[in-house]
Amino acid sequence: MRKGTSGSEPASHTAAAPARLAAIDIGSNSIHMVIVEADGRGGHRTLDREREMVRLGESALGPAGKISERALRQGLDTLLRMTTLARLKGVERFVAVATSAVREAANGEEFLEQVRALAGLDVRLLSGEEEARLIWRAVREAIDLAHGTHAIVDIGGGSTEWIVAVEDRIVAARSLPLGSLRCGHRLASDPPTAGELTRLRRRIDRELAELPLPDGLGRLVATSGTANCCADLAAWFAGRDPRGPATGSRELRRRDLEQIVARLRSLSRRQIAALPPVGEGRAASLLPGAVLLAAIARRAGAERLTICDRALRDGLVLDELGAPAAASARGDVRRRQVHSLLERVGGPVAAHGEKTATLALRLFDLTASLHGLGRREREWLEHAARLHDIGHSIHYRGHHKHSQYLIETAGLDGFDEREIEVIAQVARYHRGARPRLKHPAFGALRPWQRRAVVRLTALLRVADALDRTHAGRVDDLRVAITRRKVRIEAISGYDVAIEVETARDRGVLFAETFDRRLVVRQAAADPVQPQEHKSLPDKRLGFAGGPLVEKPALTN
Repeated sequence: MRKGTSGSEPASHTAAAPARLAAIDIGSNSIHMVIVEADGRGGHRTLDREREMVRLGESALGPAGKISERALRQGLDTLLRMTTLARLKGVERFVAVATSAVREAANGEEFLEQVRALAGLDVRLLSGEEEARLIWRAVREAIDLAHGTHAIVDIGGGSTEWIVAVEDRIVAARSLPLGSLRCGHRLASDPPTAGELTRLRRRIDRELAELPLPDGLGRLVATSGTANCCADLAAWFAGRDPRGPATGSRELRRRDLEQIVARLRSLSRRQIAALPPVGEGRAASLLPGAVLLAAIARRAGAERLTICDRALRDGLVLDELGAPAAASARGDVRRRQVHSLLERVGGPVAAHGEKTATLALRLFDLTASLHGLGRREREWLEHAARLHDIGHSIHYRGHHKHSQYLIETAGLDGFDEREIEVIAQVARYHRGARPRLKHPAFGALRPWQRRAVVRLTALLRVADALDRTHAGRVDDLRVAITRRKVRIEAISGYDVAIEVETARDRGVLFAETFDRRLVVRQAAADPVQPQEHKSLPDKRLGFAGGPLVEKPALTN
């Protein structure tokens, strides 16, 4: 079959894209559409997502070798509905691609001609290599691939794309003739027999034998429906909400994945469909897809998988909008997403959030011996501080709770769900009641998350208070720590009595958490102190202007 049609070239090679774009991925298992609004700078916001389980590959990838009449009709109806919806939402430009089922089907060209005639949609057939590049393009927007060696696996209905990236460059890409539907054709019984599963595993292992494996794999990222459904099942079997926070990445342990396979293998397709995270459309393909995903994780030697909800269609959007490459560093990717959220909510909270973050990080560094937290918690504090007041965009009253909601539902794809939970809770408790187990969201956290939230909240409350006027008048901090007391000096050339008094009032949680009396006072700006804030201990008082310098106990 001819690989390519007269579909349009990516927007990066043409004039500027219209404000709204719909990207459609016609896959072997399902048809996806995402509608986005461009911001004119290569960025965009997602307006809507649609998905329909059409299963074009159920017959096309089997002995028949062609898309069934039923699947053809359902596929055309789905595309007509999606394009109509998109046009009603103001979409002016469409880009559509099709993958292995349409590419391999004997009547694939006939299907695309009908799509063009009835829906007015030009569909481009993708090669396996093009699929791999677009998947990599999508994932690197959400997950750090800039440092070290990582692998991405995307299990579709008809094929599996395997990508190895080193230092943010693709060094190997392979399209395997394995997919959840294709593998499902080898499981004729319902539920499958032990012999069928054994033969399927042997078939998979033969295909994986030549898989290019990287040395020193840092992370295995799994995308698309099978992987996300397995992560949902793992959460559901553990008694957690499978939806979780609205974040684009989660973690799935390989042993949990293998337990899912063990549970599913004895269930009929009807019983699998009855599981809340699954549904009828994926019931027949989930078990073979999970067996395949577990085999790839074993072959790669990965004990944990990062599950990412970015997929081919997201890479297609980025290509069409001419979006700039993702930032090269993990922190930059995550900070970019935080700043994007600040821009979306608008209002005057960004400057105060930036100042609060600066003071919170300074306080974190100077009190390291008290809180005992590390680099990851420092980053969470930074983001919580920047975002703690975004709830003002909804209403001042209860804005701390609105901030929590916005963070949890913002789709901060660079963070995993546990990080989102911590950041959202720290922002929620920057004012009002202290964290308590009787609060459902806080009580549902794991013990290590609760400890982090309490300690980071104690620091954030003091930092927020030290910019009470939102005038950014506190230039720096000095801290002295004794066995009984913590003394904080707010360095400023202005009168910051309001900030100091507020910090004293809001320092109750700090004092309780770290079991020390908190003393806050103002100190005049030191004209000889370097701007880089290198350590300048005041030997008389035992203060440190930089990293913590502990001194013997002071006289009270």
